[in-house]
Amino acid sequence: MQHLIELLSTPEGIELVFDRFSQFGILVGLFLVVLESFLPILPLIAIVILNTNSYGLLVGFLISYAGSVTGSYSVFLLARYLFRNRATKYINKHKRLYKMREFIDTRGFSFLFILLSLPFTPSSVVNIITAMSNVSRHVYLYILLASKFVMILSISVIGYDITGFLKSPVRIIISVVFLVLLYVLSKIYQRYIDKKMEG
Repeated sequence: MQHLIELLSTPEGIELVFDRFSQFGILVGLFLVVLESFLPILPLIAIVILNTNSYGLLVGFLISYAGSVTGSYSVFLLARYLFRNRATKYINKHKRLYKMREFIDTRGFSFLFILLSLPFTPSSVVNIITAMSNVSRHVYLYILLASKFVMILSISVIGYDITGFLKSPVRIIISVVFLVLLYVLSKIYQRYIDKKMEG
């Protein structure tokens, strides 16, 4: 662990980490993004940055995008067809989750698209609640394809060339401001949704 911290403390060390990770092959990068959909404790932003810097912007974006859509849709399908009865009972007992499901039923596409485009949204929760709604599996796949494209692309562009990023104070400031702005927008949107669900 101490060795890893030492590596991540210098641009040269970071480049070495990316180089070693790339040697595992793109399937490992893809697997990590899919796994994040099932284990939301994993940092998606860090995984996408790792992929884009290890495999290049285009390939890193594509495997992160494919992995995120595949993982999210898999969680959705598993919840809908294997755990629907149990999950529905749980949602019905929790007022906030119940209202969110009702909100999804009435304003599905635009609501889910915006929510899933924001990188700070707990997408695993959204995947499960949507699985309990009346949104069809085909429509949800289209929503995931559109929203994940926006989210993964924004993370990829910001996080690409991290070593050059560390050497440029201007890029650091712009990226930090952008991430803070996204975080604030996600919170504002969540509060807006909360008010709509309460109304």
